[in-house]
Amino acid sequence: MKKFEEIEHHYDELKILWLNYWKEEVVFTYQWWIMILILILPFFLWWMLVDKRRIIEISLVGLFTSGIAFILDQVGTSLRYWIYPYTLTYLERDLWLPANFSVIPFFYMMIYQWFPKWQKYILAIIVFAFFASFVGESIFKWLGIYKVLEWEHIYSVPFYIMIGVFAKIVLQKLISIEKECGNGF
Repeated sequence: MKKFEEIEHHYDELKILWLNYWKEEVVFTYQWWIMILILILPFFLWWMLVDKRRIIEISLVGLFTSGIAFILDQVGTSLRYWIYPYTLTYLERDLWLPANFSVIPFFYMMIYQWFPKWQKYILAIIVFAFFASFVGESIFKWLGIYKVLEWEHIYSVPFYIMIGVFAKIVLQKLISIEKECGNGF
């Protein structure tokens, strides 16, 4: 238990360091404002573009993909594959990454909506995976929001693909269960 207390003490010191860093070098920087835009703008675009007749179904895609992206991001930062020098809040260094809660789910929801057939859906997900991995991540790197430590952009591609495939499989299964019970979309 002594080791745990030592870890806890260092963690308290780290939280103070992080808060001071965040207050002095992060909040209200152009990166911070860009992250605010990245968090808010996709919601407005989504509201304009979403098929409101399928809003629950499409929203579930966003919820699944956001949750998975968040978990994978937590794993990646915990393993120190990448870090985020700029964050929206000081609460936790990598907890509130806007891409996980807005940009990534936005694209998955739009792909799900626009490409209902599996063949075109898979193709769209693959294109998105390469775009997100090489263009999106590079933009975040260039802005200084995302810093790669032990990761290559190509490693992200299969994860983006798996997230999209998983979301569609789960949604199709839920829809089929609901239809069997007499309440279909």
